Amino acid sequence: MDFEKVVAPLLTLVPGTDIVRFGSGFFVRISGEVFLTTTAHLCDFELAPRAEWDVWANQIFLIDTKSSLGEGEMTTLANFELFTPDHDNERVPRFKYLLRAERPGTIADLILIPIQTDNPVLDMYDAFDLPADIGAHMAGEMVTQLGRRSDFPALSVAQHHSTQSAGPVRIMFPNGQEGDSGGPAIDKGGNLVGMNVGSHVNLSDHAMLMSPEAIVALAASVNGVVPNWPQFAPAS
Repeated sequence: MDFEKVVAPLLTLVPGTDIVRFGSGFFVRISGEVFLTTTAHLCDFELAPRAEWDVWANQIFLIDTKSSLGEGEMTTLANFELFTPDHDNERVPRFKYLLRAERPGTIADLILIPIQTDNPVLDMYDAFDLPADIGAHMAGEMVTQLGRRSDFPALSVAQHHSTQSAGPVRIMFPNGQEGDSGGPAIDKGGNLVGMNVGSHVNLSDHAMLMSPEAIVALAASVNGVVPNWPQFAPAS
């Protein structure tokens, strides 16, 4: 597997500033549709991303891996608009998202941006076919975390171990680093075991992964409602 063709370097601008935020993403194909998959906090800059679209970035930029993070040296290969205006000129998300029932006003830290199947960026990157390419997530199994870290947009490849699988979230050890957010974690067969969303809230040396099952479920989202979002097992 060519890791360079799996994980995309992504960049956003904080609205009204020239401050950049960078992270990772990857492409998935679900029921014939293609989506760019990444974290919501790349666009809102909050660890609990808000369903307040006016504070979000306008678009996500796909960066040429031959660029460097130095000022004026970043080359954009594509940009993906996050919103379209409605009749009242209000922002309407183009992406799929989940409104969190347990925390009103926020969304799950995962978005899917629809990509036209003839978009030339799909010739540069591979896509996971889901659910066919979902990998097993067994405690103690080695997984590979792919991302674009602090030396953005250079590729990072790190070995981790899975520790838990439950509902929409999976966990791996050790934690990732800045820029890994939005990147895929894969098993030894190259199958997807999750998307890195950052540090575990109670385990600082562990990373949380959004499960592939959650990604598949999100593709059916309508106005933030997802019919078959995975659920945590009830406490025993």
